Amino acid sequence: MALNDGCRKIEEAVNTYIFHKNEDNELKLREELVGFINRNDTVLTSVRILKKGASFDDVVNEKNADGSRPISISLVGASDGAWIPAFTSREQKNLGSEHELLETGIIWLLDYALSVNDVKGVSINPFGEQINLDRNSIRTLLRAANVEAGLGNAE
Repeated sequence: MALNDGCRKIEEAVNTYIFHKNEDNELKLREELVGFINRNDTVLTSVRILKKGASFDDVVNEKNADGSRPISISLVGASDGAWIPAFTSREQKNLGSEHELLETGIIWLLDYALSVNDVKGVSINPFGEQINLDRNSIRTLLRAANVEAGLGNAE
């Protein structure tokens, strides 16, 4: 179930890293993220499914006639491009987002971020103590977690 102990640990590691940047806290954050990915824990996101009644598993391999996937993304805008938001708690979401949230596995979200060319990466708790995982960071974390990105496009 999402928003569990894993999400709490990620949130704590993010906060510790943001407020006390050092090598030990950076390593702890990385270890927490790798463990989170290995367990395929879930987060909240504003990625929305367009097909009524569909789940992420139902649409993950489907394509529209034009080759696009049948989902839309509510992205966090930034000066350097668009980032997919991932929230570790409803409290984090309530700091700034009005979007309806869905619960999804972190691996699916990271894979999806790699599959959309215009997306810069995933922003964890973008309205709180934000950590941005750019495309290279996502690939590195997936490799460290020994997870094969199934949707990612090569760059």
